[in-house]
Amino acid sequence: MRVPGFVRSRIIAPSDPAAAEVSSKVLKQIYPIIDKIVSWLRAFQLFIKLQQLLQNLLINILAAGPVPQHISFIMDGNRRFAKKMNMPVKRGHEAGGVTLLSLCYVLKKMGVRCVSAYAFSIENFNRPPEEVNALTNMFAVKLDEFARKANDYRDPLYQSRLKIVGDHSLISEEMREKIKRVEEMTNDGDEFTLFICFPYTSRNDIWHATQTSVEECVQQSLEPRALTVEEFNKKMYLNDYSHKCDLLIRTSGHLRLSDYMLWQVHESGDIKFSPTLWPDFKFFQLYLMILNWSFFTTIQRYIFHGSKKSQSKPAFWNRKKSSKYSLEDLPAAPVAVSITGERDPS
Repeated sequence: MRVPGFVRSRIIAPSDPAAAEVSSKVLKQIYPIIDKIVSWLRAFQLFIKLQQLLQNLLINILAAGPVPQHISFIMDGNRRFAKKMNMPVKRGHEAGGVTLLSLCYVLKKMGVRCVSAYAFSIENFNRPPEEVNALTNMFAVKLDEFARKANDYRDPLYQSRLKIVGDHSLISEEMREKIKRVEEMTNDGDEFTLFICFPYTSRNDIWHATQTSVEECVQQSLEPRALTVEEFNKKMYLNDYSHKCDLLIRTSGHLRLSDYMLWQVHESGDIKFSPTLWPDFKFFQLYLMILNWSFFTTIQRYIFHGSKKSQSKPAFWNRKKSSKYSLEDLPAAPVAVSITGERDPS
């Protein structure tokens, strides 16, 4: 790279002694500033390292207790975040994608088995075509990125499975082929599952499962009573995780579900609302919500098992009821005992 003439003449190679003296003074002023910048960067790296250590410690503490098996996110606030930062709407959605990946790292390490995210509602097709196209293109890029991470043994998301669920009849054939290819790439993952709901609404999910169940009963000449809730759950988009969502989190301050997870949270599902925009939603906010869930879940399980004495009391508790022995019940003590193993000749 060519050094600008001004810098070359004033600092690097001055042509006269006066300029050399000026250059020396400038360097004396610059070096302390550079030292401060380097020190600040080193301190910043140390701060990041300490933050990571603290985060790992908190994760290990929380993992010792009950953790949700299925956590779902309504990722709301990307557009407002972009407006707040004076950037295009596309950049706001990209920032939201980064947030989802970073939280998946944490939740997988914590022991959560499944995460689902409301990426695109069927109602979002009413948005401007430019925004819909931008979302679709970004979605395709993020799919490839997750698939690469899930197949990279050096990445924390290794052995993760990706499932894109929703009414795929509303998207293009090209996108359906891409979704099928990415799902096949991560089909062997058995440690963690990420469901991306795209395009999705809960009413559509329930309608789809009902239609499939009715067609199956007609084709196999089954009685209506043969359809159970368990079989109905299996016909919903989220398969084994359709029966329950332990913790549903919505960001951006809106207090509504927007036609999402209506079936999954109807029974003992915990719903949390955060005023934070989704790209600003970080580890500690998520941690406090899961800690709250874990605390009250522990209390509920203790109360539920309280009537069962074998489960509510430790094993040593029953020793208090055991019979007591007195000194008179013990055998008589020997007259003498040798500590050397020698026998007294008789």
